[in-house]
Amino acid sequence: MAPRSLSCPLLLLLSAVLLSCCCGLSGAARPPPSGAAAGNTSFVRAWCAGTEYPALCDATLFPYAATVGASPARLAWAALNVTLAGARGAAAAMKAMAAGGQLTPVEAEAAGDCVSMLGEAVGMLRQSVETMAEQAEEEGQATQQASRTARFRVDSVRTWASAALTDDGMCMEGFKGEAAGVREAVRGHVVGLAHLTANALGIVNAMAAQTPP
Repeated sequence: MAPRSLSCPLLLLLSAVLLSCCCGLSGAARPPPSGAAAGNTSFVRAWCAGTEYPALCDATLFPYAATVGASPARLAWAALNVTLAGARGAAAAMKAMAAGGQLTPVEAEAAGDCVSMLGEAVGMLRQSVETMAEQAEEEGQATQQASRTARFRVDSVRTWASAALTDDGMCMEGFKGEAAGVREAVRGHVVGLAHLTANALGIVNAMAAQTPP
């Protein structure tokens, strides 16, 4: 698949996400696991190359290179943390849109449903961030119990991230029959989040392929 360039909505979301992360506005997201190695953008780039939106992946995860080092778990944690920040931003934007009084009753109902779905996505992504941070702290342990725990954690995060991506899609699908202007406004709020979620899930899936059963 050819790398996809960053569209204007994605550039705006990227700016907001990076500002949120740099300013410590990620709320309940856990801090980076300790013991971060020196920056390793080549490691990040190699993993991002296998995602659906590699340019977006590079742009959002390069700032975490020092924390990531050469750790798949830390990279997955970073991708999920960025996605969580994006989900919070999208949820806030959709909540403001729903409360703005400019929508028809049908559109307002769809917007309310979308806010609920994005709220669920935020919850699942928060769990994912916390679980992957735990895995990053224990990464490298060679015991049988550690392997079983790692498999359980990675599988759980895959389930949660996949469900969050489904919520992103369902939010946009809810406006399929509405006015073009409203559809595009919703897409502007949510499509970037869907791309971030797809990238994070791709990294977790790649990590799962390296995790013993």
